[in-house]
Amino acid sequence: MIHLRKLPLEGLRLKGTTERLALEGDVSLRDLDWSVFALASNGDVFLEVKGQGVWQGTCSRCLAPLDRPLMVESQFLGSKDPDLVGRGYHTLGSQDLDVVFLPEDSLDEGELVREQFELHAPMHPLCTEACKGLCPSCGKNWNKGPCSCSPDAIQAPSALNQALAKALAGIKLDPES
Repeated sequence: MIHLRKLPLEGLRLKGTTERLALEGDVSLRDLDWSVFALASNGDVFLEVKGQGVWQGTCSRCLAPLDRPLMVESQFLGSKDPDLVGRGYHTLGSQDLDVVFLPEDSLDEGELVREQFELHAPMHPLCTEACKGLCPSCGKNWNKGPCSCSPDAIQAPSALNQALAKALAGIKLDPES
């Protein structure tokens, strides 16, 4: 536990290893090596989380088991100041840092490490960029060869999905408005 209001002047550096860390669903991390640095800064707290581990999950197209190295390097400022938190960033020296709301006077470093690894985990991991996925009719992994389904048996997108795709294709986003 890091006591944010009782940090030494030189800051606090914690290091650790975690053999296995369960994440959401069937996803986990293994062999984590991490460090957390906390330094008081004008009533706020500078935080740095660094680490590496192996992300274990499945390919989002073919559902094959997947192990992927994962590196984390995050720096941000924790604050109770509503103006600073509302702005979302703060310049500290020559660095622009994201600002997060830290309402408590203590912080669990294990949860902080977990959160940062979850934020850096891949959203739609693929075993390879050219992954062909699974046949929607029989479920065969197309990366291991074609299935015996006839091309007509493979479901075509529904009329609703086609209309939705057409509508989405016509949307023009204007970031200025």
